[in-house]
This record gives sequence, C-alpha cells and structure tokens, in this order.
Amino acid sequence: MRLLIITLLICFASYKTLADKKYPPILTDTKDNFVNSLNHCIDWIYYDLPKEQHIPKQLVIAQAALETGWGKSRFANEGNNLFGIRTYDEDGEWLLPIPWTKWPGWGVKKYNTRCESVMDYVRIINELWAYEELRKVRDNNGDVFEMADELNNYAKNPNYTLLVKAIIKHNLGKYDL
Repeated sequence: MRLLIITLLICFASYKTLADKKYPPILTDTKDNFVNSLNHCIDWIYYDLPKEQHIPKQLVIAQAALETGWGKSRFANEGNNLFGIRTYDEDGEWLLPIPWTKWPGWGVKKYNTRCESVMDYVRIINELWAYEELRKVRDNNGDVFEMADELNNYAKNPNYTLLVKAIIKHNLGKYDL
C-alpha cells in the first residue's frame, strides 16, 4: 500500500511538472536542434489550431532561420523573437537594434519563450491584412513556394521571398517536417 501511495505521488508530481511546461523549448545550439525543436513547437501549436489556419512548417522554419541566422541572433536569444516581430507599444517589453539607444517608435518584441513567438507569428499570418494573399493561396491548396511568394510585405529586402524559398529548397529537405 505504501509503495502504491509513493508511486501515485511521484506520478502526480511528474504530471504537474509536465503540465506546468506550457511551451516546448526551442534550441539554438545547432542547426539540427533548431529545426527539430522548432518543428516540435509547431506541432504543439497546431494541436489545437484548426487545420485551415496551419502555415506550412517549411515556411515557418525557413523564415525563423532567415530572420535569426538559424537561431543565433541577439533578438532570438535575448528577446525569444524568431521572426523579427515588431511592437509599437513603448510600455511593453522590447529590444532595439544596435546601436540605437532610444525609442524610434518601434522595437523588436520580447517574448517569454521562443515558442510563444512562433504562436504570435502564426496569429499574425492568419490575421493581418498584409498576408491576405498568402491565406488565399493556402486556401486554394497552393504549395509552400507559392505561399512564400506572398511574403513580400514581411521584410523590406526585395529578395526576401527568394531567400525563404532557397532555405526551403536547399536546407529543409533532409528533415521530416
């Protein structure tokens, strides 16, 4: 009986610990760990998200890789921001690009976890007017490359969509996504 009670207490303690971990960690120590842990985070987010709101994993991971240098950027590591998502709320948590020292009207949003930034990215793609065409392509069963073509509002770099597609084509094929 005593053994049963101890076993139940251990199981309950383990369950509580697992339940308290809200967001899966995203690792940035190696490219493989970055991709695989980001993939796990996306699976976790998509578990409760309606299928019609899913963004192809390759697109999410390619953008995170491009925006952070495969998880190595200051914004990824100090702000848990994998997508360069901005905030215009001076009272919120944010980082400034170096060498800026005062608020220019926006900052790079800080998150509690990297996976939380992925969740916000998925929300942004699904809700903001700037990605309406991407959503139309998705809704019409377009492929990941056609959707990438609709990211021209995401960054100022005129080659941004080409860079995202190159990462998908040349770097993500070996992963089970």
